[in-house]
Order: sequence, then C-alpha cells, then structure tokens
Amino acid sequence: MASTSAPSTSNPSAQGSSKLLVNRRRQNGNPVLKYIRKVPYEYVPDIKADFEAGAGCGIFYLAMKFHKLHPSYLETRFTEAGNYPINILLVYVNVEEPRFLLKDLNLFCYRTGWTLVLAYSVEEAAEYIENIKFAENKTTVSALQESHKRQMQKEAGPSKMDSRKELMQSALAFLSSIRSVNSTDAQRLIATFGSIQNIAKASADDLAMCPGLGPVKAQNIHNFFRTPFLK
Repeated sequence: MASTSAPSTSNPSAQGSSKLLVNRRRQNGNPVLKYIRKVPYEYVPDIKADFEAGAGCGIFYLAMKFHKLHPSYLETRFTEAGNYPINILLVYVNVEEPRFLLKDLNLFCYRTGWTLVLAYSVEEAAEYIENIKFAENKTTVSALQESHKRQMQKEAGPSKMDSRKELMQSALAFLSSIRSVNSTDAQRLIATFGSIQNIAKASADDLAMCPGLGPVKAQNIHNFFRTPFLK
C-alpha cells in the first residue's frame, strides 16, 4: 500500500529515494494518485516538481482543461522548476478540441527542452508515472518506450500486439527515411501527432514545434510529403 507518511528528512530528494515523491501542497487530492499502485509513494512538502522519480527526474502534471483556464500557470512552474536533468510535462488531455492547446504546449517544450507526454485518462497518467519511476535509471526515451509497451500489452492480446509492433516499426522506418530525420525524431513525431497521416497534414510551423525537431528538419518533412511521386 502506498505510504502517505511525512518524510524523515527535510530534503528527501537530495540523495534520491526508493519511493516516488509527491508534492503534498500541489497534488494532495489528485485522482491520479489512487491509480498509482505498483510503486510506493510518499508525500513531501519541499520538492519543485509534482512528482519526483529519483533526484534526476521531475514530472510536472497538467490537466489541459486547467491550462485552458490558466495559461500562465505553466510559465510560473517553469521558473520554479529547479535543476532536474530531466523534466517531463505530463498532460492529461481532458478537452474536446486539444489541437491548438497542444501547439502551445509543444512550443513550450521545444523552447524549454522539457519532454511532453500525453495521457487521455487519469489511469493512463498514473501508468506513465509508475513506468517512469520503474525506469528512473534509464534514459527518458527508453522509459517512455517501456511505458508505451506496457500500455499496448495491457490493451491487446499477443497476436494484436505483434501486429501493432510491426506497424510501429514500419512507421518509424518510413519517417527515418526522410532526409536528416533520425529514429528519435521519428518517435517524437509519432508521439506528438499520433499518426503518419497527421504528420503529413501538418504545416512546417506545426512540425517545428515537435520537441527536438527544429525548423530545418520540419521543412524537410513538410517538403517530403508534398513532393509528387514519380510516374
């Protein structure tokens, strides 16, 4: 059972923790917490992030409906974020038309170097937090890949899982064939836009907002999908 006891030290993140640390002031009452069952967590009063998965990774939780009402909140959190080597912005998508808000969030993450992760339910958000804690000694990309894998295994049987894996590998290989686009870029594109169809329809400006991509690669991708096939 998750622990909600007070920390035994005034600065529990200084040496890291075997538990997921939860910002008591900001996250007490968050419905995500009741779905965090696979890792122990502890409320603490003095961490900068909303959740801390080891001393090197801060997770900042944002409900998109809240962001729509309070757009300046995220900038405030950024100025108070501290010095985590890895900053993850975990966004709960709970509005009907998220496209324009996603553009703002992508631009924010591109500018700040934060990693954007989207969850479409509080259960999914909790699973991302658990898996990031499980993989705290791995890279951000590998942690998120592991989380995606767990999600697919949960939702699909073995045969469907194999089929989805093959489709994903094909999509990543296809995107990586575009000039100057590497496998990490391809993964971020899929994570941001959701499908090759959405990537193909995106403007160069929208593509440039994808974290880590930049205007040159964005223009290459935009041109690629608008180059006529040879007859």
